Order: sequence, then structure tokens, then C-alpha cells
Amino acid sequence: MPFVIHIVDDDPAIRESLKGLLSDAGFNVDCYSSAEAFLNVRAPRRGCALIDLRLKDMDGLTLQKELIARNAAVSVIMMSAYGDIEHAVAAMRLGAVDFVEKPFSPDSMLKRIQQLSKATDADDLAVREARQHAVLIELLTPREKQVMSMIVDGLANKQVAGQLGISARTVETHRVHIMQKLNAESLPHLVRIWLSAGHLVEVPEA
Repeated sequence: MPFVIHIVDDDPAIRESLKGLLSDAGFNVDCYSSAEAFLNVRAPRRGCALIDLRLKDMDGLTLQKELIARNAAVSVIMMSAYGDIEHAVAAMRLGAVDFVEKPFSPDSMLKRIQQLSKATDADDLAVREARQHAVLIELLTPREKQVMSMIVDGLANKQVAGQLGISARTVETHRVHIMQKLNAESLPHLVRIWLSAGHLVEVPEA
């Protein structure tokens, strides 16, 4: 599939400037004036999404979370005219590959996009999935993380219950909630999710 640049910014001057820069460099570029317009594309094509943090209809971080929920095959570069460290950290934790302050250097932006376009599909997918799985795991409560970690280690419900000082029925309830929150279809699927992103997640001590 072709590598496509998705520009999501409500400032027409920024959209046209970026489109000209990237089109001249040979990239396929799609532009959107709002998060809603971008999300209406049922399956955004593989590539990179340049997203403005302060979109009017939906802020960039919320859009980023929605893309994760949809498992969209795009890497995210967040853009902002404000030097906001808190939002930069939040975007990176959600899996953004970069956070760029406006006005940005055209040469630096082009170089970053070229690096992303050269990443292999397998590597890009593995990194993106790990980050997306980590975001889902962070939706779990501290207790659910403990239970999940032990289940993946191969412990039976009664063993988990004994180590945590809770009933086996409570462990089963946690397990059901974990499966629902992570959209896991089976125990093997749950294990794959954990193995993909466990190194990015901190598990509270029992």
C-alpha cells in the first residue's frame, strides 16, 4: 500500500503549506479541516497523520485515542503552536512518534516524514501495536494488571487468588473485565496483547 500523509488541521494556510512541501517531495497527501472529516474516512490508508493539537471540533489527543481504538494504520505526529510539555508527553505516551512545535522547520519535517516512510511494514506494525496495546492495558485497574500478569505467567485462578488474598470468583470477575477492556477474544489473544506491550507497562506489586 502507498504511504499517505494525512494532514488534519483547521488552519488552511498550514494545510496548504504542508501539502505543497510534501507533495513536491513525492508523497501522496490528503488534507482534512477537522477531526470529524478525517474520521469519516472509514479506513485511513497506511502512512502518517499530522494532527493539530487544538482542533476546534475535537482536540488532537482525543482524535489520537480514537485512532487507537479503531486500530488505524497510521503513525501520529502531533503539532502545536504552543510549547506545552504536558500535552507533548501525553501524545508520546499514546504512541505519537513526534511532537512538533509551530512554526516548524520545513527541512526537519520533511526529514522526519522520510524516515517514517522508509520504516518496514513489519517494524511499523509491531511498534504501533505495542503502543496501542499498552494504552489499552493502562485502562486496567492496578488489581486487574496484577491478575493479568499472573494469568499470563500461567497461574490458575486459585493460585492467583491465593497470592492476592482474594477469592477465585473475584479473580474470574477480574478476568472477564480484563478481556472486555482489552477486546481480547481468547486467552491466547490476551497473552499476545500482554507479550506485545508488557515491557511498556508497570505492574503494581502484589
